[in-house]
Amino acid sequence: MTASLVWADDLTGAAEAANTWQVSASHEHVRILLGTPERIDPGAAQVWDLDLRHTSEADAQKAVMAALRRLEPDTRLYFKLDSQLRGPVRAYIGTLLQSGRPVVLSAANPALGRITTDGVHQAPRPGGPPVLLPLRSTFAGLPHHHLAATEHDRLPALLAAGTPALVTADVTSAADLDQLAQQVPLAPRTYLAGSAPFLGALATTAGSDDRSSCRWPPATPLPRLLAVLGTTEPAAHGQVRALRDRDPSTTLVTAPATAAPDLVSAAAGQVRAGFARSAHVVLSAAPPTSSAGHHSPEAMAALAATCATALTGVGPEVALYLSGGHTARTVLDRLNLTDLRVLPGPGEAVARLITGDGRTILTKPGSYGGPRTLLDLAAPAPAPDPPSPEKDPRSDLP
Repeated sequence: MTASLVWADDLTGAAEAANTWQVSASHEHVRILLGTPERIDPGAAQVWDLDLRHTSEADAQKAVMAALRRLEPDTRLYFKLDSQLRGPVRAYIGTLLQSGRPVVLSAANPALGRITTDGVHQAPRPGGPPVLLPLRSTFAGLPHHHLAATEHDRLPALLAAGTPALVTADVTSAADLDQLAQQVPLAPRTYLAGSAPFLGALATTAGSDDRSSCRWPPATPLPRLLAVLGTTEPAAHGQVRALRDRDPSTTLVTAPATAAPDLVSAAAGQVRAGFARSAHVVLSAAPPTSSAGHHSPEAMAALAATCATALTGVGPEVALYLSGGHTARTVLDRLNLTDLRVLPGPGEAVARLITGDGRTILTKPGSYGGPRTLLDLAAPAPAPDPPSPEKDPRSDLP
C-alpha cells in the first residue's frame, strides 16, 4: 500500500490495523499515535487513533474534518472501521465525501463470518441471530453505488468518473476481498475504509506479492501479565476463565465503581499483591448497572485509575493486556501514553505494542479470540514453593 497513513476510530482498531499493515506491507516500524499529531512525518508509517467510536455524529464530523485538514493532497488514506460497523460510521463517510473524493468501503472479515451479501452486511452473534445491516439504509442520504461480487471489475470506471460517492461491494470470502482490492487504483484520489483484512488485501496488492513471506515467528509468552478488561464480551471473560483454570494462582481483582482515592488504592493494593506472588493478575471493571449492559464512564475511569496506581513504580517486566478498544484508550490516556511502536504480533487479532520505557502492551477487540488467547500470551505461572518441612529439634543436639 503506497499510503503512509491509516486512521482508526478506536485503539484496538488502530492496533489491529497497525499489526496488519506491518505484516502485509513489510513495514519494520509502524507507530500508533493517540489523537492527531501536531506534525506529520510523511515518510513514517503511522496509524492515528481518532477515538471516535463512542462520540456523537456531530462530534465525529468535526474531528474527521479537522484531521482531513492536516493531510497533504497526495495522501493515500485508509480509515480502519469496526467490522460490525459500530460507531458513527455514516458521519465518518459523509465527511470524507465532502472532501470531493470517492470512498471505497468493505467491512468484511470473512474469517470471523462477517460478510456482505446482496447489499447486507452481517455479523454472527454467539447464541443469537446475526446482526444484519442493509448498507443502503446504513448510509442513507449519501451518494452510493453497491457492487455484486461479479461486478468488482466495474470499480475502476466508477472511481474514474471523479464523483464523490461511496462504493461498497459484496464480499463473502478472502478471495472476494483480494479481488476487490486488486480493482482499487494505486493513485491517491480515493479514500479507502473498512476492516483490517481489507487493509491487508490492499497492502499486499500494492506491495508484497507473497503475504506469507512477511510473517514473523510467534512471540514468546510473557512471564507476568496484568490483563485489564472493560468489556462485557463473553469471549473475553471465557479467556480469563481458561487462564485461571490453568494457573489457579491468577489473581482476580474488580475495580471500584467510582474513582474514589481510597477505593482505588485498595484495589490497586490487591493487584500489587498479585505481582508480589509472581502471579498473573486480571483487573475487571465494576459490573455494569445500566439496562444496556455497558460500563459507566465512572467505572471506566476507576478501572484506568486502579491500573495506573497499581503500576506506579512497577517496571516493564509486567506487561499489559488491554481487551476492548475503549478500555485500551482509557487506560493509556490515564498512563499519559500517546506514542506507541508496533512489534511483530503474537497472533491473530492481537497487536503487540511497546512504550518508550520498554513496557509491552497487548491489545485486541473484546469480541475477538478463542478460549486460548490469554493462555498463549501468558507463560504458565511458576508452581508455588513447597512448604518447608518442620525441622527436628534433635538435629541440633551434639
